[in-house]
Amino acid sequence: MNISFLKAFNGDSILLSYQDSGGKPRNIVIDSGPSQTYQVKSKKGKIDYGEFYDLVTAIKDAEHFIDLLILTHVDDDHIDGVLTWIKNDPSAHELVGKVWFNSGKIISDHLKMAENPELEIPLFVSTDYNTSIAQGVTFNKWLNKNNLSDGTPIYAGLTMTLPDLKFEFLSPDSKKLERFLKDWKKKDPNFETSKEYADYSQTLAECLASDEFEEDNRAANGSSLAFILTYNDTDKYLFLGDSHPTVVLEQLAVMGFNEKTPLPVKLVKISHHGSKKNTSKELLRVIDTNKYVISAHGLDHGHPDKVLLARIINHNPKCMIYFNYPDLINRIFTKQDYQDFTAFRTFDAKDINKDE
Repeated sequence: MNISFLKAFNGDSILLSYQDSGGKPRNIVIDSGPSQTYQVKSKKGKIDYGEFYDLVTAIKDAEHFIDLLILTHVDDDHIDGVLTWIKNDPSAHELVGKVWFNSGKIISDHLKMAENPELEIPLFVSTDYNTSIAQGVTFNKWLNKNNLSDGTPIYAGLTMTLPDLKFEFLSPDSKKLERFLKDWKKKDPNFETSKEYADYSQTLAECLASDEFEEDNRAANGSSLAFILTYNDTDKYLFLGDSHPTVVLEQLAVMGFNEKTPLPVKLVKISHHGSKKNTSKELLRVIDTNKYVISAHGLDHGHPDKVLLARIINHNPKCMIYFNYPDLINRIFTKQDYQDFTAFRTFDAKDINKDE
């Protein structure tokens, strides 16, 4: 299994590639970052392409497919890359085998509740390469039209399989889905903040001394998919999306994992770009790993929070923390940090597949 954490700005985009037991190349994509992870137009009209565009192009050039696209939740820093791809590439659906995504309709059908019209994601898809005419549809209709979704709701406790892979879902639970369906608005006042730069002037020790945990309360993040991925019945990986830790802990407990018997995984993708509100000390104690991955460029919403990194290092002094934007390392950690905590190491996420 080869894992790549794309530079997805303030979002997530992850590629899992492997050969199945029959020798067939497989590609699983988890999220697609914001729109600029695919492409962005400058003020002068020049188009700059991002790493999700490069990923799609490379798969297409190799005559391979995205066997599965997992969209963990509705926030634009997780889905707008794929929406931008669809809008600009009429043949996008031909590259995708299936999509796992809890659309508003899927959730409403699952809970037997009224749909939330705010959850209809509009698309204006180019009809062909030679014209600028766009067809107005919604993302859910696009999925159904191209037979990419079977309408299966995904929730904590569900297990799904693909060749040589098993997905065990830890989030969301029914309460989080119900709140999301009822409360989510396109303009979320808790999220629509201007750029907030993280303050990394405190040392790790100072962060720990003042650490008080308050759990994230955003409805969208509570709806996020989180799962254990098992490859070839042996290697386990933990992908937490933007999930809430209490829900993940509850499902891990149901599965028999706790502080005395923690879940052994080769790596964990830390929830919500390293937010201090999405990874508690209790959750860290139930995960047995040395590799922790942070997906964030450090320019929005104060992520990653240094106090979260301090929790990881305090819990596991010999931890290895991987950043998809490695320039953050020198911005975050001070000389005093390395003197106070001598055993932790930091890496570029490009090196995640190496045995350290």
